[in-house]
Amino acid sequence: MASNRNAMAMCDQCSFVYPHRIMQLSSYNTLVCPTCFDGAYDLKNHPQNRIADVRDNPVIQNPRPDTGGRNLEWQQASFDWDDSTVRYWSNAWVH
Repeated sequence: MASNRNAMAMCDQCSFVYPHRIMQLSSYNTLVCPTCFDGAYDLKNHPQNRIADVRDNPVIQNPRPDTGGRNLEWQQASFDWDDSTVRYWSNAWVH
């Protein structure tokens, strides 16, 4: 590293010459000027270049028991037509 306070350095990106004390190292290990320096987000470590965390949360928030009759045992199921259903279908075709 240069020990002279007035040392000059060339930017690896734009090739302009700047004082060495204001040059910065990019994430590619190149010496760049303040104009070319992209900060924490350059092409190598930009947040959009990272793999997204798309894991599902297996925990069901605020669960409820199933009481809608969909999980009946075979012995508990009834196949009888009650009277209200028969009346509905018999009156459905009458205009």
